[in-house]
Amino acid sequence: MAEQPMTRRQRRDAERAAQREREAAVAERGHEPAVQTVDLPPSYKPSSRPPARTAASVTRTHRHYSRESEHDHRPTAEDDAGPSPYLPPSRRHSRIGAVGRAGVLVVLALVTVVAPLSSNLLTSPQAVAASSSSSAEPTEPGTTDSSSSVAAAVLGSDADVDTESDPELSNVPDAATLARIREAYENASATCAVQTAGASGDTAAFNSAPEVFHPMIAGTYTVSSPYGYRLHPTLGYMKLHAGQDYAAPTGTPIYAAASGTVVAAGMDGGTGTVTIKHEIDGEVWYTRYLHMYEDGIYVSEGEKVEAGQLIAGAGSTGYSTGPHLHFEVRTADDTEDSSSVEPEAWLAEHGAAELTTDCS
Repeated sequence: MAEQPMTRRQRRDAERAAQREREAAVAERGHEPAVQTVDLPPSYKPSSRPPARTAASVTRTHRHYSRESEHDHRPTAEDDAGPSPYLPPSRRHSRIGAVGRAGVLVVLALVTVVAPLSSNLLTSPQAVAASSSSSAEPTEPGTTDSSSSVAAAVLGSDADVDTESDPELSNVPDAATLARIREAYENASATCAVQTAGASGDTAAFNSAPEVFHPMIAGTYTVSSPYGYRLHPTLGYMKLHAGQDYAAPTGTPIYAAASGTVVAAGMDGGTGTVTIKHEIDGEVWYTRYLHMYEDGIYVSEGEKVEAGQLIAGAGSTGYSTGPHLHFEVRTADDTEDSSSVEPEAWLAEHGAAELTTDCS
């Protein structure tokens, strides 16, 4: 009669008996026996199938992972492969829940940050002013944050402009732009220096005509980008913005900062440019006015101009994000960083006067 295979309980009892023998040997000899043998029936074969998962085994496994979670858990390759089907449900659910919570936080962050920013850009004073520049008066002069490329783009600036673009593409205005330039030129009023008040409160006339003027009339522009170094977002290095940008509607009058001789007037590399040489108190200076359209340049090379004389109308040629004047002051007739001077400081140092059309 063939011997019956061992049942699960018989195998377990045999394994426990072997374990007890090992423990007794260790207690008696003080070390693990070199070879352990267990008398098992010849028909015994180890099972290749994993033991059945009963409710009790699931509970024990869950308790094991609960105890393990009290200590630091080191990620393994199994963790990177995703949740294992043999993990307890509570652990699988915690992983899935963490991913879900992270997704919700990302969505909330986008709604909280992006939506208000978009709303503010569309309703900001700069955006409103830019959208109505052709039909409304420009805002009062002021400064914007020099680090804000968004404000510069809305108001018109040449700071941090992508130099990969072709400046030649923007030097030909359309019919509407040409009409605005001609209208602004025809309607340009006579200007004079703003009178200052004396100590008694009476208006005191200048003893002599001012030698230096601001290049645009107060109230017709907004300073959109001042002079200085900034990290160029496209090129990735510190780059000098060698002038000051005055954002203004197309055709807004531009005036000579001082008397002198025009040494350049026309399109230079696709950018409308006027350069004037001045001699002030024995020193030679050069002022440069950029981004006008060709039809918006009202002087020619070699012409003598007076301080405060109308010389051009604001445009948007070359590397430009919108109509504006880029105003530079230099010690030499070149484009080197070393010859540039901060325009605002230079104007203040030379007592630049404000121009006005109220000359009555």
